[in-house]
Amino acid sequence: MLRQDLPWREPAELARKLHRQPGFVWLDSADAALHQGRYSYIAINPVSRFQWGCGDSAADFAGAFRTWRNRFQSDVISGGAPFQGGVMGYVSYEAASIWMRDFHSRHASRCDVFLEFSAYDTVLSFDHQGQSLSVYSAGLSGRGCQPDPLLARQNITQLVASISESDAPYGICEGEEADWSISPEQADYTESVSATREAILDGEIYQANIATLWTRPSRSAEHAFNDYLGLRDKTQAGFSAFGAFSNRTIACLSPERLVTMTSDGAVRAEPIKGTARRSSDPEEDQKAAEALSASEKDRAENIMIVDLLRNDLSRVCQPESIRVSRLCRVETLPNLFHLVSTIEGKLSPDKDAVELLGAVFPGGSITGAPKLRAMEIIDQLEPAARGAFCGSFGYIGHDGACDFNIMIRTIDHLPEEDRYWSGAGITLLSDAAAEWDEVRLKAERIIGAARTAVDEA
Repeated sequence: MLRQDLPWREPAELARKLHRQPGFVWLDSADAALHQGRYSYIAINPVSRFQWGCGDSAADFAGAFRTWRNRFQSDVISGGAPFQGGVMGYVSYEAASIWMRDFHSRHASRCDVFLEFSAYDTVLSFDHQGQSLSVYSAGLSGRGCQPDPLLARQNITQLVASISESDAPYGICEGEEADWSISPEQADYTESVSATREAILDGEIYQANIATLWTRPSRSAEHAFNDYLGLRDKTQAGFSAFGAFSNRTIACLSPERLVTMTSDGAVRAEPIKGTARRSSDPEEDQKAAEALSASEKDRAENIMIVDLLRNDLSRVCQPESIRVSRLCRVETLPNLFHLVSTIEGKLSPDKDAVELLGAVFPGGSITGAPKLRAMEIIDQLEPAARGAFCGSFGYIGHDGACDFNIMIRTIDHLPEEDRYWSGAGITLLSDAAAEWDEVRLKAERIIGAARTAVDEA
């Protein structure tokens, strides 16, 4: 593994230069205050790609993925960035069927591929805290041979030359403006809340996260990237990501991590449950934070998901290692407050990042509890397959470390249309009007969705 340190530059500046390159992926810790993310990564020109879809056998996935990933391995530089190369990609919500064999959706997926990772040899690493920029390369090729120092030096030189060139002129994205509209198959949200509460009263579940779907005509990849740049400045979400894949482009402004693990097996999950709007008035802003912290409904919802995640992690972590290190803390974003908890553990020696991801996927905060029955009810009430929404975007490094977000606040750019989902956790204490307000609150920063279903009828 070779590393070359470069003068500090903001990730967005270099993303503008590189976003048209094949396989462009940007893991973007856009949180300027560094509450959540310290590092960002940009990678281009993958040496190999792995896809899995609805026609593939779930039983074969783990072996096939490990065999592919093991072809592209390298040592890492001690004390360097947490990710120095490896595999990066996304897992859509439909990929839950890989690990949850009893889950069967009634919806046809809009995309044949529901999981895609690429192996990246050469990676730009941005340390926001240290204001340092480095490029890493092991010199791996698509043949999966041993690391080659000469090839690594060549790859670094080529990438440095690419980011030193003048920006290419931007195309003007005209004729693509279109309003978002609620999916015509979407049931009235108050009806979905009532149905979920009935399931809770019947003892089927404790809670479920029910989402609303907005769609618009598909936009170009250039427009998608330009939109993302504007949105990241507004949201400043610590687990944002942008990626150009073979079957879709994903623009994710997520504030939520699903799970992360260091190379020595230290695991951390950080579920979000509970949301409140911020105020421009400092006194009102403080009151909103205090009200969220004291909310019986939001705290109960958060604690239920903490219990679910403790159970999920117990499947792959050493049992005595699992602990809740922070419970229901208020976290601040530019326009929102969230309640966030932290669960930690130590991975069992016979497990790896693939099994860790499978144990917690999809995240409990965007499904419900118990998870399987909540997912079945979600499938009954929502109008379509979720796609990228509530899936995960992240990496597994050469050293086995991993970091995955939950793809909320995400625009799924598909060939035929763009999709955006926004949801809320429904419990027995839920008020339908308040939950619909939360759904719109989460959406308005991304798509400006401030009208209700009644307004649009």
